[in-house]
Amino acid sequence: VESVFVVSVVSLSTDIPFPIDTSHMPRQPSRTDYMVLFILGALWGSSFGAIKIALHGVTPLTVMSVRILLAGTALLLLALVRKTPFPRGRQNWSKIGWMALLGALIPFFLVPWGQQQIDSSLASILLAVNPLFALILGHYFSENERFTLRQLLAMLVGFSGVLLVFGENAFSSSNGNFWPQLAVIGAGLGYTISGVIATRVKGASADSVSATIFICASVIVLPFWLFIERPWNIHFETESLLALAHLGLVSTGIAFLMRYYIILRAGAVFLSYVAFLIPMFGILFGILFLGETLSANTLGAVVLILSGVYFGVQKKL
Repeated sequence: VESVFVVSVVSLSTDIPFPIDTSHMPRQPSRTDYMVLFILGALWGSSFGAIKIALHGVTPLTVMSVRILLAGTALLLLALVRKTPFPRGRQNWSKIGWMALLGALIPFFLVPWGQQQIDSSLASILLAVNPLFALILGHYFSENERFTLRQLLAMLVGFSGVLLVFGENAFSSSNGNFWPQLAVIGAGLGYTISGVIATRVKGASADSVSATIFICASVIVLPFWLFIERPWNIHFETESLLALAHLGLVSTGIAFLMRYYIILRAGAVFLSYVAFLIPMFGILFGILFLGETLSANTLGAVVLILSGVYFGVQKKL
């Protein structure tokens, strides 16, 4: 289940799961590796603010479509330049199709849909619960690992942070943010399920699977976007265009290259530490650039969720 956990963590913001071998740690991380990890956390954390800005001029469907198409084009070109062999076999392609749906298409829509009503910083906090979903799925889908008492308590702590975010009217119809918050959490669950599927893809490299997922997602989303949104009629504001370019090319494209760099140099387990950086940068950028504020409940939720994640996966890190 360790591979399930690591895949789920590193797909937390890129939304792209990939098969990795966690049994081998290439070497001890260097200062450069820590610096790259820090920058990667900033890039992924900035995606929530970019989504919020993009939504000023376009719909969630357009945010999803443009992000997927930009990333898909960039990763396809990269794969062609590197002459990366694509996955083979009907079973692999079936799994990649499910990963494109659960790890890209649905989450890429749910997060901006939710962020129409909630702050970017709150979205980054809610997605931080993703590793706890990995522990739950690992318990039921792994034959050699079950919950320990410590992990069970850690999950209770982490999910209590989620309830704190929802507030005392969490399940009341008067809570207007209930469905947007639930949508973001649902996106995190989709990432985790796609991570479980990713561990079952055989004979394919991480970069080829990631590129193929985006290419498949692009093929699926393009006709829907053209038919429903009619993008030639959309008046894109400058700030929305810049935010969309950042999402597709920087938070996804460049971040993918940095992620792969870290995997090769320091290993996937080291990369999983980024799960603790993403919400911190998401909160920071929301406050600095969007004028967002944090309530006492939200601050308490940050502490509870990250504490739950830390103690729940401590032995794996």
